[in-house]
Amino acid sequence: MANPTVSVIMANYNAAQHLPVAVQSVLAQSLSDIEILFSDDASTDASVTIAQDIATRDPRLQVITSPHNAGPAAARNRALTRAKGEWIAVVDSDDIIHPQRLARLVAAAEQLETDAIADDLTYLINNQVQNGATLLGTARQSVPRELTARTFIAPSADAPKLGYLKAMIRRSALRGLTYREDIRIGEDHDFYVRFLLNGGKMHLLPQSYYLYRRHTLSLSHRLHPDDIMAMIRVQDDLLTSYPDLSDDLRADLAARRTALQEPLAFETLADNLRQKRIGLALANILRQPALISRLGGVIWARILRQFRPTPPRQTTTDPSEWTLQDWAQVSASGIPS
Repeated sequence: MANPTVSVIMANYNAAQHLPVAVQSVLAQSLSDIEILFSDDASTDASVTIAQDIATRDPRLQVITSPHNAGPAAARNRALTRAKGEWIAVVDSDDIIHPQRLARLVAAAEQLETDAIADDLTYLINNQVQNGATLLGTARQSVPRELTARTFIAPSADAPKLGYLKAMIRRSALRGLTYREDIRIGEDHDFYVRFLLNGGKMHLLPQSYYLYRRHTLSLSHRLHPDDIMAMIRVQDDLLTSYPDLSDDLRADLAARRTALQEPLAFETLADNLRQKRIGLALANILRQPALISRLGGVIWARILRQFRPTPPRQTTTDPSEWTLQDWAQVSASGIPS
């Protein structure tokens, strides 16, 4: 396909279990003028075989492989270099999108005259939509709103983590922008911030056309201290890469850096305890006695989870088999029919 309307980038690592459903949800889009750039990051499961089999039946799917695992940023960059579409959309290889998502995002972006458009994410847990949980939650507004670099850098304490958004971006507006490959956590957040600082214009829709799969492991995952230190390093790099930042943005970055020190201290303590480095853990506590109360809170929360009843399921059918009417049934989550 010479110049598709949308190039869908799907980075993958060992997602064979959910891959067929994810790919099919893209191939089944009402906007058929698309290409899927499936970029595998040296998976050890059957991912590549599955993708290649689908590609033999639908040439819109292109399979890109790598001999070395380098992280999601590198996988996406490999796909970016081959994208030909007017728009670039990211869909994870274990997620599911509404049959009209791409068409609706393109239409909304053109109407808003914006360079990038994102929608809310509805959480998919154990293959079920539970309790209408979405990324935006109660922060979701009734009309589209414009996002700025400050929206990402200086959110309020209870604001949703917008770095998880799966934005669709006009390829010409990227101006050569790529993902940082030296980080594996927060690469999307950094990408959006730099896109906006480079002059890009981005809007967020209140609707959700995206089912974001959250695995049991991801729900309990904790950041490693190295991940937080990388986030701090990336943020510091913004100050040198963009010397003309406003005083407000510089103050926001300084505040965010300070805010990251607390989780860094706690995760350092937690890592020392996991590795049975008791001496270092005691030293952490002596330097910051407040860590004791937070550690106690985490332990207590784990105990409570053992006795907490399983929340009722809001849907009873497999999302991969949903009709437009099924999508409408979860409209309380922000997914319209």
